Amino acid sequence: MNIQNNDNLGAGLKEYYQRKSLSADSVRRMLAQADNLTSVTPLAIPWFRRPVAGLTWVASLLVVVMVAQFLYHQQSYQGNLTALVLEEIAMNHNKKLDTEYVETRPEILRIAMQRLDFPLDLPADIQRNFQLIGGRYCSIQGGLAAQLKVRNRTSGALSTLYVTELTEKLARIKEQQVLQGSVDIHLWQQQGRFFGLATDAALDNHVDAHSEKQGTIPMASPINSGTNP
Repeated sequence: MNIQNNDNLGAGLKEYYQRKSLSADSVRRMLAQADNLTSVTPLAIPWFRRPVAGLTWVASLLVVVMVAQFLYHQQSYQGNLTALVLEEIAMNHNKKLDTEYVETRPEILRIAMQRLDFPLDLPADIQRNFQLIGGRYCSIQGGLAAQLKVRNRTSGALSTLYVTELTEKLARIKEQQVLQGSVDIHLWQQQGRFFGLATDAALDNHVDAHSEKQGTIPMASPINSGTNP
């Protein structure tokens, strides 16, 4: 009796676990699902986290920063250079020094000032509005220059005309008209030379008022006149 009951129990357990086992179709479905899970595309890594792309981005940023710094320093240097030239011209003009060589003809004055290695022929608008009186040596930013005294043909007011060779450094200074303290200064470049015309601001205003009173047009500055010699 006990043996028969044990046999029946074993057969029942075997049949029970067989019913609980997976069918072949179920196993294939599970394997197919597992393949789909493993074939999922991995998440894309952001470009800036990729080693090579990140280094390229950093290098590009450094180049942009370096270019910006270079342009800033260039502009700062040009501004400082212009300010130094204006101060130098205004200072020499305010000294009111006498001429060392008295001569009204530029070509003869150039022969007398033998140290100069550039011509002294004056632009046409300067010759038209001013009478040359004479000149002396001076310097602009360490370079030899001619400091010419000229007289306004209309008002008789004295101005100082500076002429020097157009160096690479001076070529960076743009054409401009500036009031430096009490001195009105015109800067311009022409035919390989650098010019600066300095006039007392009070005299400059007097010339304009006199021209208006007489019904004439004030003298055009060398910068704005556009006249070449």
